[in-house]
Amino acid sequence: MKMQRLLLAIFATLFSFSAVDAVPSSKDRPIHHITLRTEAEGERRYFVGVGGPVDGKINPKLFVKAWEVVEITLINNDGLRHHIGLPDFFITSHEVTDKGAKTVVTFVPFKTGGFTYLCILDNHRESGMEGELIVINQ
Repeated sequence: MKMQRLLLAIFATLFSFSAVDAVPSSKDRPIHHITLRTEAEGERRYFVGVGGPVDGKINPKLFVKAWEVVEITLINNDGLRHHIGLPDFFITSHEVTDKGAKTVVTFVPFKTGGFTYLCILDNHRESGMEGELIVINQ
């Protein structure tokens, strides 16, 4: 019983320290803004970068730093139903159905590596709507 209490106390202490370190302060941390728009050509679907180093690129690689605040805006440019999902970070945006509609996801990538972003609505992933989020160390 004493061992269980000791382990519980150690776990609670470690968890409280990691939770404090993982919480970003919007006042102290800049936000990395990324904008993508949707496009459709026949049966083909894809994301297109808007502005900055991704401007005009189809399904661009999105480079971000671990533990920075990332905000991705998705603009519906074709009037079809879309969303953006980052399954490795448990992120799914609201759907955008009307041309010109926007949705935004904000998250903090907590691990490094290459991860998929995609739209799974109406088989859009299979139609080409998939890209890579590259998370690097700061």
